[in-house]
Amino acid sequence: MNIGKNIRTAMEQKNIDVHLLSRLTGIDVETLESVVESKIEPMVSDVLKIANVLGVDTSTLFYGRAFTDKRAAMTSHKNRVVVERKKDLKYGNLAPNYSGKHMEPFAIEVHESDDSDLSRHVGEEFHYVLEGKLKIVVGKDEFVLESGDSIYFDSSISHSISSIEGLSKAISVIYNPGSMVHVTRSGKMRDLIQAAKMLKKRNIVLVCPDDISLSSVNKAIEEGIIEKAYLVGDKNKIDNMCKDSLLLKDRYEFVFVEDGGSYNKECAKNGVKIIREGKAQMLMKGKINSVFFMKAVLDKKEGIGTNRRLSLVSIFELPNLNRLIFLTDPAINPELFKDNSLETSIDVIRNAIEVAKSLGVARPKVALLDANEMPSNNIPTTILEKKLSELDWEDADVYGPLSYDLALYEDAVDIKGLKGNPVAGKADILVVPHIDSGNFLYKAWVYTMGAEVANIVLGARVPLIFTSRSDSEIIKFLTICASAIYSDYLVRTKKT
Repeated sequence: MNIGKNIRTAMEQKNIDVHLLSRLTGIDVETLESVVESKIEPMVSDVLKIANVLGVDTSTLFYGRAFTDKRAAMTSHKNRVVVERKKDLKYGNLAPNYSGKHMEPFAIEVHESDDSDLSRHVGEEFHYVLEGKLKIVVGKDEFVLESGDSIYFDSSISHSISSIEGLSKAISVIYNPGSMVHVTRSGKMRDLIQAAKMLKKRNIVLVCPDDISLSSVNKAIEEGIIEKAYLVGDKNKIDNMCKDSLLLKDRYEFVFVEDGGSYNKECAKNGVKIIREGKAQMLMKGKINSVFFMKAVLDKKEGIGTNRRLSLVSIFELPNLNRLIFLTDPAINPELFKDNSLETSIDVIRNAIEVAKSLGVARPKVALLDANEMPSNNIPTTILEKKLSELDWEDADVYGPLSYDLALYEDAVDIKGLKGNPVAGKADILVVPHIDSGNFLYKAWVYTMGAEVANIVLGARVPLIFTSRSDSEIIKFLTICASAIYSDYLVRTKKT
């Protein structure tokens, strides 16, 4: 993989030099020059910014070819991506540069060991022995394979692989029919997945797991986004609720809490404790009462709150808009202006700006939505929105009030005569004055338009994955991807 070379090629094709790219992305010239000369690896959030400016997908920058390009990808033996799993197993990826593949081919080396991990995941596996002798266990069946032997099996059945005599070598192919890169319908969301896959793997805490939440975590593990999942809750509850999703037990760490009168409180407290100890970088709500979850997060002594107010940012790709749209706040804060004060609103807007920047928006354009673009005493929120517009926003353009059509669509701007407005028709972030209006927009986009969405709760030390019980696996998975990228952004920009 040569991201610098791929960026340089895309710049040449678009006739953009490093100084113009710096101005458009907000990345300093010295850093960009080091990136394109392959002296340093760029932040994933910077790759997303560069992809947005150059008008290419992230696969073009990561792999040198667009996602839809299905030509051949040769891999030299010098360029294999090697992964070691414990001391007895080493994988050499034979096709690391083919984007969006359904199969993962490996050259593997297996050393003799008394301890072999059980694995279980959706899909199928094929192994062909080159040297030595392998023992492969699938369910209750045990197979001994010598040089020239092969085996094909359903990998959703528990299985293990070990060498019987010294070092054994094999060619292995793992097939995953449900790769989330293919499941998503949205190009921008596909970029989000690809970007999350490029990060260092992170750990996640899932408090009171349920079947769909754990299934989405499994997908993130299989896609190489999550390293370990801490599952917090009662053993019997987890076994009963997640019996179809407890597939990757070698990647879970169970934190059992006995069911009882203070069950929700203790589960939330234990989940937050894992974050405080630095063992995980994301906290996910499962089947637990929201009040207990949030109380543990915001506890003044043992919580993970910051001085910033919590708010939800929902991330959409909408039809006919070639950019991500960030909606806030459709679920947590009842109103933007608590007690007619600007203080709460600044936190909500600041949170949205930060998540937009982490996902590649160089200078977010923020529209403060209301019923009319003209401030009026009859609609008090419009007066407050005007005051917000007049504040000094160093890294974003903030304007309001704006109606929905004027915020998103340049045709409406032309008709209503707001040309030259820095936000009108170009908004990245939509800020609603009340929770009900945000909730209406959210549900209209998801249920009527069929839009895909990721949701991040910001304002804590780590991103909170606070999805609804009715959210699908793809929504929860996309939320994990967005949270992983934002978590990386927090660390790299030292905002925690």
